[in-house]
This record gives sequence, C-alpha cells and structure tokens, in this order.
Amino acid sequence: MQLDLNSVDWASLTHAYGSAEDVPGLIRDLRSPDGEVRSAAMYELYGNIFHQGSRYEASAYAVRFLLELVADPTTPARHEVIRLLSSLAVGYGHDHMATGFPVAEMRHAVAQVPEETWQRWSRTMKHWYDVVSTGQRQPIPLAKAERRLLETRHELVAYDAVRSGVPVLLKCLADSDAEVAGEAIQALAWFPEEMASIRPRLIEVASDDQQPVRIAGAALVALGLVGGACTQHVADLLDRQLGSTDSHLRWSAALTWALLAGEGAPGSAVAELRSWAILRKRNIEQTIWEAHPADLALEVLDRVAEPMAEQMRADLVAVVLAEQPTSNWHNHFNVVLDYAFPHMESDHGHTFQELTAAQRAVVLWLTQNPHVFGPSGPDGPLRQHGLPTTYEALRAYAGGDG
Repeated sequence: MQLDLNSVDWASLTHAYGSAEDVPGLIRDLRSPDGEVRSAAMYELYGNIFHQGSRYEASAYAVRFLLELVADPTTPARHEVIRLLSSLAVGYGHDHMATGFPVAEMRHAVAQVPEETWQRWSRTMKHWYDVVSTGQRQPIPLAKAERRLLETRHELVAYDAVRSGVPVLLKCLADSDAEVAGEAIQALAWFPEEMASIRPRLIEVASDDQQPVRIAGAALVALGLVGGACTQHVADLLDRQLGSTDSHLRWSAALTWALLAGEGAPGSAVAELRSWAILRKRNIEQTIWEAHPADLALEVLDRVAEPMAEQMRADLVAVVLAEQPTSNWHNHFNVVLDYAFPHMESDHGHTFQELTAAQRAVVLWLTQNPHVFGPSGPDGPLRQHGLPTTYEALRAYAGGDG
C-alpha cells in the first residue's frame, strides 16, 4: 500500500480545500492501532474528499486504497471504512432510500459533455484552487450549471470506483463482525447494475433465520433498493417477514414490497407502512439505514399510495399546527414543513390553489399568525420551498385569506 499510495500524484489532485497531498497520510492513519489517530484521520477525510456530501477529483483516487483496507481483515474498524465508501458512492444514503440512487440520470447528464470540456473545467477549477489557497479572494470561475455538472461527474467517477469493489463488499457479508456485514449490506444496496451478483446474496442473508434481526432487515431493504423482479421466492420471503412478530422485520418487508412492486404492492404491505407513517413520536430507534422508519414509510407511501399519503400529511400538519408552542416555534415549524413539503423545489412555481391540502394549510396558518414573521422569521425555510418570505407577500399569495 505504501508503494501504491506513493504512485499517485496527490498534490496535483484537488479536494474541498485544494491540493489533496494530505490524503495518503490520512489513509495510512486508518491502519493505526490507535483509535484516536484513526478517528482524526476519518474526520479529515470526511471533511476533504466528502465535504458536506460533495465528491472531488481526489475522491475516486482514494477509493481503491480504502477498498484495500476493507479487504484486509487485520484493518481496525473496517465497518467505518465501508461507511466512508458508501458515502463516497452515493452521498447521504438516506436521501435516496425511497427512490434509489439516480445513476442512470447521472450517466446521461455526464455523457452530454465532451471530454475536452471536462478537461477545461478541471484546469479552470485547479487554477482557482491555487489562487485562493494563497489567501486571495476570487469568484468561482464556472457558472452554477457548469459547476453542478462537474460535481456530477466527480460523483459518478467516485460511484464507479466504489462499484468496482463490489466483490470485496460481497465477501464482507460473511464476516464474523456484524458491523462489517451490516455496512457492506448498505453499500451494496446502491449498485443495481451489479444486481446479478448482489441480489442472490442479499436474498440468502434475508432468508437466514440465524441472522440478527437488524442484519436480516437491512438485507431486505437492500434487496428492494437493488431492484429486480419480484419472483415467487422473493414474494414468499417478504410475506413471511411481513407476518413476523418483530416490528423491524415487518417494516423492512413492507418497504421492500413497495420498492419492488410500486403501486402493485399488496394491501398488507401498504397497511404496515401506514401504521408506521402515522407515528408522531420520534423516540423509536432509527434503522440501520440512519433513517427514521416513520418518515421513510410516509415517503414511500407518496409513491405507491399517493392519495393516502396526501391525506396523512394533511392530518399530521393539522395536529402539529394545533399544538401552537409558546416557545421554540422555529423547530416546531420545521417539523410542519417536513410533513407538508417533502419534495418541493424552490423553483416549483405553483400557485396557492396548486398546492396540496397540507401545504395550503401551512400557508393559511402563517397568514393567521403574523407574529411568526419577526427578526428571525421563517424566510429561509419559506424561500427553500419556493414560497413568499414576507407576511404581506404570503397573504397576497394566498389570495388575501387570513
């Protein structure tokens, strides 16, 4: 690994803070027997090659060395390295739980840009990093759309680098360390193009009654994300787990039914998801996917039972708005927005009448509570969801109601 790491010209590559010359030392530190050294190195890697979810030129180059660490059973805390690989592959995985990772759309977008354009953009950004690293202030040289395309290319290259490690991750499914196996399941879930090798192994893990519940449940959900035909064998497995006495297995099976069958999911799966989605208390343990089961159940119902989900969101918004907290209403209102505007883009352009019942209820509540629009009012969240940010403008948007 020492020789391989030195074979890369890291100083010529860039990450979030410019030159990636610090990356090889950080990767070496992940082998350290000292937990504090490893923790510090992991913190830095999340900060530079995965800064706030972004991937960079150096990100993909780091992947093959991280895969080497995972393949070596003597590497300490391999589950943490796998978690970093998952992040480099898809960003924040919980953002893609209801839909899967949009790799096909990304490949299409990247294919539209000629190679010489990529090279020019990369040189331009490298020069910009060199300048700002000296302390000079200079605007980012690429247009927003160009930067987003370049980011998408970095994301896709990192994704494919991790994808090349699918055989390594498959071996981890049989690891005696449950944390290693669990993280490997989550990583494998994002590669539908490798379905032929991944799917049979996930079915094997999910069907094994000797597996810990969280591992079997994670394998079920991963099976839904990887996709494929809902064969009779898979349907029987899902129905068996849907009837389990363990709530986590029932949730996992219902979610997988919805991911695989869409609107064709059986009523029993939809009913199970609904029973989770109506839960307001968030004191239930998160799943191995770091997503709350109630939130994810509601988001999946948006896709497979839209009328039901819309009514549930309206009911949840009504309950939360009726509570009217006397303090800390900002956090309270953010909960409301999460229920009412789960997928709303800032440039949606919808009129008030085009909003859902839950969304209209939020707007009307705001027009009836002008005290909310104080010095630290909700202008940021409202702007994020494409709504007017002042009381007067919002009242006009609602047609003068309130």
